[in-house]
Amino acid sequence: MRQTTLITSTFLCLGLAISPSLLAEISLNPPVSPSATQAVTPAPAAPDTATPETPAPAASSVEASSNTAPLEDEVITTPDGSDPRAKIKDAVVKVHVVQHTYDTLSPWNSDSQKGSGSGLIIDDNLILTNAHVASDATFLEIQRHSETKRYEAEVVYISHESDLAILRTKDATAYKDVTPLELGDLPKMQQSVEVYGFPIGGNTLSVTRGVVSRIEKQNYVHTGENLIAVQVDAAINFGNSGGPVISDGKVVGVAMQSGFLTENIGYMIPTPIIRHVLADVKDGKVDGYGFHGFLAQSMENPAMRRKYGLGDNQTGMLVHKVYKNSPADGKVQIGDIMTEIDGHKVENNGTVEFRPGEFIDHTHYIDMHQIGENITFKILRNGQEQVISLPLDKPGKEYLLVKPNQYDKQPTYFIFGGLVFMPLNQDVIDSLDGTPARIGALTYESPDEKRSEAVVLTKVLPADINKDYHHDRSLLIEKVNGESIRDFKDFYQKIQSSNVDYITLETSDHYQLVIDRKEAIERQPKILTQYGVNADRSKDLQAIAQAPAPAAPAVSEAAPPAAAVPPAATPAPAVPATAVVVQPAPVAVPTTPVATTPAPIAVPPQPMMPQPVIPQPVLPPQVAPQTPPAAGSTQP
Repeated sequence: MRQTTLITSTFLCLGLAISPSLLAEISLNPPVSPSATQAVTPAPAAPDTATPETPAPAASSVEASSNTAPLEDEVITTPDGSDPRAKIKDAVVKVHVVQHTYDTLSPWNSDSQKGSGSGLIIDDNLILTNAHVASDATFLEIQRHSETKRYEAEVVYISHESDLAILRTKDATAYKDVTPLELGDLPKMQQSVEVYGFPIGGNTLSVTRGVVSRIEKQNYVHTGENLIAVQVDAAINFGNSGGPVISDGKVVGVAMQSGFLTENIGYMIPTPIIRHVLADVKDGKVDGYGFHGFLAQSMENPAMRRKYGLGDNQTGMLVHKVYKNSPADGKVQIGDIMTEIDGHKVENNGTVEFRPGEFIDHTHYIDMHQIGENITFKILRNGQEQVISLPLDKPGKEYLLVKPNQYDKQPTYFIFGGLVFMPLNQDVIDSLDGTPARIGALTYESPDEKRSEAVVLTKVLPADINKDYHHDRSLLIEKVNGESIRDFKDFYQKIQSSNVDYITLETSDHYQLVIDRKEAIERQPKILTQYGVNADRSKDLQAIAQAPAPAAPAVSEAAPPAAAVPPAATPAPAVPATAVVVQPAPVAVPTTPVATTPAPIAVPPQPMMPQPVIPQPVLPPQVAPQTPPAAGSTQP
């Protein structure tokens, strides 16, 4: 083999082509039939390839041996002289985006940056792409392959958990003559695929080829949501995100970003997740994925299996945690053994056989349900078999004390006396320099009647009034003046309405920070100016502080409805990450996956200029906000 490679390289260096027949003549390689030299990828020895590979165009033996070689320059024609990829290429677009992002731990600072991704036309002027391509976008443009014209676009729906977004061109006739791409099924192992997109390194469409090498649940890079993903050995580079992955002329997935720095390994979001999102938005909003309400552990340990009386032919998982007020509360008990999910046998390691010889984590069957549907479990309790049905009543993140990453809005923060406070969410945890054990433990807790959101001191802007606290950061604040905190809004209002001389903040181990209230109010403007902070609180808290009094002035009959809103109420919070849509029309699925005329949406751009400094950071007690403490946490 080494001798063959050296001789082949020598001929190539001399600019000469070497044929298999020539190698056969010098006894280095057996004769190869012409059809064999056109294979896309050398087939593995295993004969269980799910789908036969499509023959590649005639090319040199070196080009044929690489399963990730770009195909954009290849000319493949059918007997009538047409390009079979032409229709696919016509439906692939480049997404140009300007994103406005914030510094998580210094959320008064923001920046705008340009980028690009890929997408595919799924119906008329509707485009499917990755959520991370469209998130935090203030300006979007779509450019189709083989065209120079760009069309301005907007976000219709965005599912951050699935890392998928649906865009719409503002020109309703932009792509009315383009044939939308059709969704296929979940591909099989070793099935040939082609990845279309616009990766970095050029402006034209790129096509790479490979095979499916792995199917399992993975943590999506965008939010860390654990969903089914497909690994392929085709090159997927920056800019490919959102582009279609094609097999047998149909879409089998959408390329997504990878958290692994490896060569010739890429990941795609398969069609089961795409179909889930398209079905999810039929009601005009993105609900996400439900949660059944309990956690279970594997039972591969022999001693554990003997203790719970499992026979050699019995398999399952042991329930070790049940969340309060969840669907499982009162129906599932700690010590139950889950043996089946939706009729599928659960193995001792927590997997389920979803195709002959292929296993996937059992939670995949929970992911495939929509909010509002029921899921069925078979359990063993004290040796007795039971069947229970649990409703997936609301998104899983509602059962988390620490909410997932948030997008499309400024992070919530409040500065008092130079101390910076924020609600604890995954963005904050990801930005910390190391995660304290106490904070890490909260990621496994659920909200309760006492607390629905945690408050954390993220940093201190050093000044004379906060001396001795300069080193404090990542502190969980449990109490304000001896009173427990329900959520961040409750914390904010407790400080705002306080009229005592000293405000005392306590952690769980009774560590205290004492702030002179009057001194903090007096010195705050200077501290903000010194550190270049343009506002002492985020825009959502500014809206609370500037909310109008309950008694609204009378409005003339001739006045338009908008006149009833006082000017002070205009700085409303940014669009929540889970709903980037204002009453869109239902979406139809599958062959025409998405409805053609969803209602207009509002995606207000984030401000690009600094906000004016608020001279009085804390309201006097007599004008404290009248809004009662919120019952739930701020929506991420």
